[in-house]
Parts: sequence; C-alpha cells; structure tokens
Amino acid sequence: MLGIACLNPEIFLKDYPPDIQAKYGPMSDRSKRQKIPVAILIIVVLIVIVFQSFKGVHTNTGDLPFLVAYLHLFIMFSFFNLLDWLVFDWFIVVTIRPRFIILPGTEGLPGYADYWFHFRGFLIGTVITFFTSLLFAAVVSALF
Repeated sequence: MLGIACLNPEIFLKDYPPDIQAKYGPMSDRSKRQKIPVAILIIVVLIVIVFQSFKGVHTNTGDLPFLVAYLHLFIMFSFFNLLDWLVFDWFIVVTIRPRFIILPGTEGLPGYADYWFHFRGFLIGTVITFFTSLLFAAVVSALF
C-alpha cells in the first residue's frame, strides 16, 4: 500500500479526510484508470495470503471447521486492520507525514493530523473484518 501511495497517492483519494478531498477536488482520469488494476492486485494478494495461511492450519488440524476458519481469518484481518491504523495511518500519515502522501494543493490542512478520522476508519474496518471473515470462512471451510 505504501508503495502504491508513493507512486500515486491520488488512487487513495477516497481514503483521505473530507477537508482534503474537498480541497483537492475530483480524482483525475489517469488515477481512475489506475485504480482498477490496483484494486485487482490488492484483491489477488489478499486471496493468496488467505489461502497460503490456511495451508498450515489445514495440515495441523485435518478437517477445517467453520469456527476455526472464522477465528483464523478474524485474527488475521484484525491484525492487518490494526497495522493499517497504527503504523500506516497514525505513524506514517499523521506523525511522519512524508511529502509523497500530501496531495498537491492540500499542504497544511488539518485533516492530515485528524486522529479521530483514522480511528473511525479502524472501527469501520473492524466491522468489515467481522463480516468478511464470516464470508471467507464459509468459502474456505467448504474448500478444505
């Protein structure tokens, strides 16, 4: 994610606080075109990580009950969510604030230091993690 943000932070425009989005304006056509392959790449990487993580779980437990799959996924996705919030959002974006994260024309806006915005994103991510883990667990427990 950090590499993508380094190449073109505008791809993540919808993830910036509202004041930054409003000042920056609409996403460019170039970034809209880049967003699709980036989303596909992220989804593919996520699916590969999930299935790779279950290889070890499957070998250790034999059958893979739904509850084991759910707990495995919920813990794994929660860890990613926590890492995204504390390391990427709070430490890198809010505290360090590298120049490549700052969208042109939005320098100095208060949204870059908005801890609550990022915490709210973490809470929303926790709800998404709950339901995504249920869905993935159903698929994975059926496959393994």
